[in-house]
Amino acid sequence: MGEVKPIQVTMLGGCSLTYNGKTLDGKNVRSKRIWTLLEYLITYRFRCIPQDELIDLLYQEDKGGAPSGSLKTLIHRARAVLTSLGLTDGKDIVLKCADGYRWNPSLPVELDTERFESLLREASLCAEDVERRLRLRLGALEIYKGDFLPDAAGDIWAMSINTYFHFRYMSAVNEALEALVERGSFNEVVELVKKAITIDPYVESLYYNLILALINTNRMQAAREQYESMKRLFYGEFGIAPSKELQSLYKKLIKSENGIEKNMSVVSEELCGSKTEGGAFFCEYEIFQDVFKRELYAAKREGRTLHICLFNADGKEEEPLPPKKQDTVMRRLCTCIRNNMRGGDIFSRYSVSQFIILLPLASFEDSENVLERVVKKFRHDNPHSPALVSYSLQTVDPACAAKI
Repeated sequence: MGEVKPIQVTMLGGCSLTYNGKTLDGKNVRSKRIWTLLEYLITYRFRCIPQDELIDLLYQEDKGGAPSGSLKTLIHRARAVLTSLGLTDGKDIVLKCADGYRWNPSLPVELDTERFESLLREASLCAEDVERRLRLRLGALEIYKGDFLPDAAGDIWAMSINTYFHFRYMSAVNEALEALVERGSFNEVVELVKKAITIDPYVESLYYNLILALINTNRMQAAREQYESMKRLFYGEFGIAPSKELQSLYKKLIKSENGIEKNMSVVSEELCGSKTEGGAFFCEYEIFQDVFKRELYAAKREGRTLHICLFNADGKEEEPLPPKKQDTVMRRLCTCIRNNMRGGDIFSRYSVSQFIILLPLASFEDSENVLERVVKKFRHDNPHSPALVSYSLQTVDPACAAKI
């Protein structure tokens, strides 16, 4: 066949074949079966793949006709595609073997998966050279553009390989993050995590490291926005609140923002220019706890009582609502509470299906009247809501302030 340059094959983030400056990918070859055939032949290029195995792979739902004839036609089309890449005759790339077909093992191929693995293996051998180990891991992570063959992720043959590379990637990310945080390279942490959450957006530790890095690079507003975005995502997809570690980090963020020294003109401009909304004030639970403690001490000094309320939004059939429905209900209930309670009242998300409210200035009877108004308004505005909204109200004895 003569000496040829290696074919550059990518499989991480999508499949493409590049040779001599020309690339084949999903944009110019749209047949899924051709891609599945080529991906399988390249992945297992060091063995002859029996015809029956290829038929099972490619024609699982279409064995009623003549799959062996269909396979021959597909092989012919795949060879034509490879020939168009500027290589030699496609027959010299996809070879006929004893009882099936194979990729020509003598054809040089450079795979991103193999380069990724090679760099990680090399990094694991650099036990003493911390900087070199980190550089190698970062090099491997740069190669990882996405999970293994995402278009084939639902195919049985690719599932375990996809899972393997995803695990290797996330492990390398965590190891690199540990090293970057330890040496204080927080700008690099931000870039690394931003890429990682596009690949796996449901790993909470990634958000912790991202928010921590943003705080350490004085990007407080970005850190706050990232926390809010993560919280909405996890509530919406899984119906779960941020972990205590993340809530604690958020509390540190708020304290850091408040700890930045500013002159009086800047403070005045911020206060006068800030947008104020009528009704109750919503805050994170960590902040709610601090406000509650302050109000409790004030109530003790002034000889008044406080009231707290738990608003519940549960499924009508005593079954938990699906996370996305629960999230929709909670967003609507949040708006209803904010708009129909008084400006001095404060509330926070307490759990997946609960809001906690502090009513610092109302009597028990007045508090009940306000809460009933909220329930009626919610039912009026959401007549077909799948949730049953209820509340429980309790008086707090200011004497317990001494125990805090």
